[in-house]
Amino acid sequence: MVSRLTAILAAILMISCPLQARSDAQSRIERIENGLLPPVLVKGEAGWNIRERMEHYNVPGVSVAVIDGFRVVWAKGYGVKDLETKEPVTESTIFQAASISKTLNATAILRMVQEGKLSLDEDVNTYLRSWKLPENEFTAGKKVTIANLLSHTGGTTVSGFPGYRMGAPLPTLEQILNGEPPANTAPIVVDTEPGAVFRYSGGGTTILQLLLVELEGKPYPLLMKETVLDPLGMSGSSFSQPLTPELQTLAATAHGRGGRPIEGKYNVYPELAAAGLWTTPSDLAAFAIEHQLSLQGKSNKILSREMEEMMTTPYIGPAYGLGFTIQKRENEIYFAHGGGNAGFVCMLVAHKQKGYGAVVMTNGSSNDLVGELVRAIAKEYSWDGYLNEPYELFAVPRETLERYAGRYRIDVDQMALVAVNEDHLDVDVTGDSPIALYPIAENEFIRRDKEGKVHFAGGAGEGWNALILTEGGASMSFARMTEDQKIPYELLSSGDIDEAIGRYREIRKDAPRHPAIDERRINGIGYELMGAGKLREAIAIFALNVEFYPSSFNVYDSLGEAYLGSGERELAIENYAKSLELNPANANAAEALKRLRE
Repeated sequence: MVSRLTAILAAILMISCPLQARSDAQSRIERIENGLLPPVLVKGEAGWNIRERMEHYNVPGVSVAVIDGFRVVWAKGYGVKDLETKEPVTESTIFQAASISKTLNATAILRMVQEGKLSLDEDVNTYLRSWKLPENEFTAGKKVTIANLLSHTGGTTVSGFPGYRMGAPLPTLEQILNGEPPANTAPIVVDTEPGAVFRYSGGGTTILQLLLVELEGKPYPLLMKETVLDPLGMSGSSFSQPLTPELQTLAATAHGRGGRPIEGKYNVYPELAAAGLWTTPSDLAAFAIEHQLSLQGKSNKILSREMEEMMTTPYIGPAYGLGFTIQKRENEIYFAHGGGNAGFVCMLVAHKQKGYGAVVMTNGSSNDLVGELVRAIAKEYSWDGYLNEPYELFAVPRETLERYAGRYRIDVDQMALVAVNEDHLDVDVTGDSPIALYPIAENEFIRRDKEGKVHFAGGAGEGWNALILTEGGASMSFARMTEDQKIPYELLSSGDIDEAIGRYREIRKDAPRHPAIDERRINGIGYELMGAGKLREAIAIFALNVEFYPSSFNVYDSLGEAYLGSGERELAIENYAKSLELNPANANAAEALKRLRE
């Protein structure tokens, strides 16, 4: 009887233990789903719900894989693959990994180094046959090495790639490197001394794509399958661009900032090494775990411990190794990489020694949602050093807050407009989204979207004469502006066109490469003015962009659009035609001219 009772109790325990484990795991998942967190924490605040945040950011679908104890402990999909079909996201749904692709490319390159086929410190042109990185004054003294390209310190141009609409003509790899039609990006060249500074360059990664193809004599998707994907069992991953019909059935649709599917469902990226991977969070988690285990000397499916250290140790500057970004949080080291293609955003992060991490992939356009979810996971799984200590807010009288209000100069064409908003301050920085500042003392404020503090210099009697921003241990002071002091942007917005244009020309004369007169910035100002119905001002700033950058097809395209909006057809035709002359692949200009000439 006793033996029978013991057997029954043992059977009950055998059933209840897995049930309890599942219950504990589900509880953790639910806490994460209801605990999304901002970058800067405040005591007593509850987290957000994942579905509410997805709706807030117009992100239709999310997929997550969580690593703990050097293994994937759970993976789950949320929302839908496509807002129109409503097909749900599952663990098998594939997303574009965007720039996370670079970490797999780096792994393959280091495998070739490990096998003695490549040298990290060799001039990359030594290995290239069909195309060479052009020599110029910047490469006369120092050559661009493989290590430079892996660490984004080669001085190469082209930070990223916009991709190509489904069905559009695709450039060859050589056309991308040369910036020749139908490529939609500039030529990849060196315009900064190699090894001098970190500057992110997808163009440099694309050079490494060509290197691997020529070294191995195989198509890039095949060599990556053999070198990285198959050894790690990443069966849900592929570098096929465009996707095969079989993989298309698993693919999430890309969605823009408004939450609508992009034309053709997703863009195609022939820049495979820089942005071309399709994968799942579970597959990327397996990739991260292999790196973690190799760093412990417990696996070497692809790389040795020595090679892993190179990937996860800063090369030049504190934040990037030979493949991964390096995050130092207190005394803890995490290796990571984010990614953002048209309509896709993702993040991989893993502790270098302790066997935990996460991968989040989305078919939307919000970096914020991804960060909030990673922080919720970090809190639930007690990631050492990952989250900062929460602040306690402080009540400041409105009359005190009002003394801080005013305009503070940041640069020649940028200012911070500080205004009171109930119990806190709002800061509107020229060209950026407004920032809320919350008091943690009478004269000390925090922002919630980024770690950093603000206080004001001077005093109530003499007036607060400067705004002091402290980030990462460094402080910057911005002087209060008087009423008669205006930046060019303000002058232009208020209709003082001649004065504004004159100021911009002065900036260019004094500093030809000043960020205030960057082509993309000026273009953005023009579209902002157009959106506000200020066509006269928009035409003036677009025309200035043509004056500054006469060889850019895009400046003529924008000016043509402004003239079209103002009803000046002949000038619109003239500028669209010039844009098309400079870039025959500019479909927007071609379509506009067709409509205008009908």
